[in-house]
Amino acid sequence: METTIPKGTIPTPEQMKKVIEESHRRSEAYGINSEFRDLEDIKLSSSELEERRLENKDVLDVVFATIKEFYDLMSPDDFLVGFADNEGYILHLAGSDEPKLRSAARQFAPGYRWTEKDVGTTATSLCLRLQVSIQLHSTDHFCKRAQALISSAAPIFGHQGVLQGVLVVFGDQSLVHPHTLIMITSAARSIERHLRLLRRNKEMSLYIGFLNSVIESSGTGLLTLDKDLIIRKINRQGKEILQSDELEGKAISTLGDLDVDLKSIQKHPHRWKNRECHIQDENRDVHFFYSAQPVISADEKLLGAVLDFAEFNNIRKLYNRISGSKPFFTFDSLIGTSPLFFEAVELAKRASQSNSTVLLLGETGTGKELFAQAIHNGGQRTEKPFVPINCGAIPGELLESELFGYVEGAFTGALKGGRPGKFALATGGTILLDEIGDMPHDMQVKLLRVLQTGEVQPIGARKVVQTDARIIASTHVDLSQAVGQNKFRQDLYYRLNILQIRIPSLRERGAEDIMTLANYFLKKNDPQCRFTQDGCDSLISYNWPGNVRELENTIQRALHVSDSKKITGKDLGISESSSGEKIAYPGTLQEMEQKMISAILSETQSNMAETARRLGISRATLYRKVKQYGLERK
Repeated sequence: METTIPKGTIPTPEQMKKVIEESHRRSEAYGINSEFRDLEDIKLSSSELEERRLENKDVLDVVFATIKEFYDLMSPDDFLVGFADNEGYILHLAGSDEPKLRSAARQFAPGYRWTEKDVGTTATSLCLRLQVSIQLHSTDHFCKRAQALISSAAPIFGHQGVLQGVLVVFGDQSLVHPHTLIMITSAARSIERHLRLLRRNKEMSLYIGFLNSVIESSGTGLLTLDKDLIIRKINRQGKEILQSDELEGKAISTLGDLDVDLKSIQKHPHRWKNRECHIQDENRDVHFFYSAQPVISADEKLLGAVLDFAEFNNIRKLYNRISGSKPFFTFDSLIGTSPLFFEAVELAKRASQSNSTVLLLGETGTGKELFAQAIHNGGQRTEKPFVPINCGAIPGELLESELFGYVEGAFTGALKGGRPGKFALATGGTILLDEIGDMPHDMQVKLLRVLQTGEVQPIGARKVVQTDARIIASTHVDLSQAVGQNKFRQDLYYRLNILQIRIPSLRERGAEDIMTLANYFLKKNDPQCRFTQDGCDSLISYNWPGNVRELENTIQRALHVSDSKKITGKDLGISESSSGEKIAYPGTLQEMEQKMISAILSETQSNMAETARRLGISRATLYRKVKQYGLERK
């Protein structure tokens, strides 16, 4: 039974004696020549040796450095130091030329394999087999050609205790020293420690490389700060957003208005989410949102902070995707052949090829927003944002914040981090100011400034924000008359009225367009359905005060109440009182408006939602007009 010794240890004299005796018996069994070396011993070719050395380059580099230190303690003229890999192939031999020649004569030279089956009992072969430190002298060696030597060998272990090879030193036995084995074993342990350090550095390098790749692949800008507010790392995206490649190693104060307070970030991290920053200097104009997160050590020390930030244009794109304000309608969506309608479409097509302000005029329900979307999609801004806002549906005191945005703390209830306005979101694209005729007078002044300067100042902000949003305004109000009544600013009207497009009412477009649209809406909702003759007559004879919107709603309602695939005049449910000739109210436009609102309120029994729907206006506008005309229920 073979003697077992714990791996990596130095055997006791008794253990050493037993393992040598056991090795000698195995050597005899292998048929090893005890007098001479076998000339047929396994040896690598030059190319094979070089390939082995490349495979073991990491450990050999450390072995070379260790051997150099080793010779500071021992003479290279008296001792040789060699290294064999874990399969027994000698890859390196260091020392003076004369000892090397003597060693080559007994075939201990680079390229030869020195396992127990190849050369019998040697310090190298026994160390490889047992993976313990071995020292042999004189007759301990099986071959007589080595019995004049003393040899010491120690195993070198790598990751998870895997044998990497053997470090061996040998010389004339007259130079034997009891500490030689200890020295070679210590050298082997030193090599192991160095290899562990190299492996950890390599792993750390790979880990850091992986982290750098993760940081670089981020879709947002990332920036790290140390506790002294020095920028230590910024990714490629961050450099592009901040328009600088030379920020690392510089103080965060280099970025001017990007004010970072580490203690505040640590104490109130929620306050540092989605903050807005606008950097304007002679070299750049950068608008972005950022969030800051503290970096805390395991012992709760503040090390710095990480900032992630996104360019405002990207936030704008995200807004468009989430808000669903992507414009779908094109000029192909505008259905009709009447001369008046055709003229409006042709003018809109021309308007789409310019950046001038467009004013869309027309009754409620004529399709002003469809025209606005078609103009946007027909021009060069089609890939940019389209942001609609109904100026009549938002209370005057909130309209300014909706249009221009605000910064954090601008007023009670302001969102943390502030909020961008519709003009900022529409930069590069189009903003539709729907029902601009209902815009409060004080807001008209502020809108005029935007049109004149191209600058927007968020509420509470110290600096203005540039915007090149194209403005399309729409209204059912006669703005020229509103100007005469001092309800709309004349200078704003002139600014808006550059390209005026009047969209005709449905009754003006005539019977052909009415039936074209009616059949289109019917086919869209139920392709199998058809109109009866009396249904067609009802559609053509009706006045359509709500225009195309009312027509579409009427047909959808008829499809719900019809018991067959034929839509009759009864199914349409069009009131006879409003069919035939157009109802005429004597008096001014204001008086007519008051009488119409009063009449619809009476019909709906003061149901504000239904009245607003029939009139085609928002409830906010209806409430304001009810109060204006004193039509509140008593």
